[in-house]
Amino acid sequence: MNIDWVIPARHAEIHDNLATIVGGGIDRQAVPELPAVVALMLAVRLTATSEEIGPDHQHSWRNIVKNPGGEAIAEGGGEFAIGAENPQTDWLNNFLISAAIQFQAEVEGTYTIELIVDEQSSALPVHVVVEPLEVLGDADADADA
Repeated sequence: MNIDWVIPARHAEIHDNLATIVGGGIDRQAVPELPAVVALMLAVRLTATSEEIGPDHQHSWRNIVKNPGGEAIAEGGGEFAIGAENPQTDWLNNFLISAAIQFQAEVEGTYTIELIVDEQSSALPVHVVVEPLEVLGDADADADA
């Protein structure tokens, strides 16, 4: 089982092994203050040979979120099997999945999301920055003063 690609997104859903991705490629999260909960989705394409597919072939997955200092601050994982009718034997089969990721950002900086499937891994940066929300009308009030 291989990780072909991982796309961070605002929203990702899979139907009929096709992905609908909104805000794909997001790698920056602006928050009004810290600490803050950061949430995003991952669209993931896995590839596998026909010998790796079926209910009797269990695969493991883990995701690890690390803070800017490299310390693990959130983790998840489990096992899964891919059921497919008539998998191709002449080339790699592909399967799309989506995963929700959520973590508590305590400081500004680059957080890392690592996705591990079996022995394969892919790591993505997520830059968390503080940008206070502007209150509508404040700019107009300052201009009138």
